Amino acid sequence: MNVLVIDGHPDLQKSTANAVTYSHYQQTTDWSIQHLGAGYQGDIDQEQSALLNADIVVVQFPLYWSTFPAVLKKWIDDVFTYGFAFGPNGSKLKDKKLVFSITAGATAESYSETGFNFMPFSVYQQAFEHVFRAAEMDITNTIVTFEMNANPDEGGDKDNTIKLAQHHAKEVINTVNTLIGKL
Repeated sequence: MNVLVIDGHPDLQKSTANAVTYSHYQQTTDWSIQHLGAGYQGDIDQEQSALLNADIVVVQFPLYWSTFPAVLKKWIDDVFTYGFAFGPNGSKLKDKKLVFSITAGATAESYSETGFNFMPFSVYQQAFEHVFRAAEMDITNTIVTFEMNANPDEGGDKDNTIKLAQHHAKEVINTVNTLIGKL
């Protein structure tokens, strides 16, 4: 099975959670991992081909102000084009299996009408899922781990973040392996 990970973190050198997750994937799977990075200037044909060749796509990103980083938005804008991902002849990703893998520094409780983020996580989720639903992809699971803040100046705990990131990566791998068993 061909598993493609689109890693939307802009700078893994400045990350704890996503760097640990990324490293765990590299060490324990044979998945194809496309790290976008802040300087992303992808070849659109190659990006689209990689999506078409994948049996399962994992979109990995940190939640930034309740959505994905700008580099992932740019990748989506570049790759999910009319005639490829949507439009009369644009159903090329229809029924492609998709797993969201999301790391969040805030607490789960902060995603509520009375919390810091003012809305439940599910409201934000609808927004970032939109383009993938428009492309008729089969969103099979969303794995989100909260409290992955490693910055002590912001109340974070690096050791805890590393443990959470390792657990998160294992959960994503188990989810993908279960999907593989069903295909």
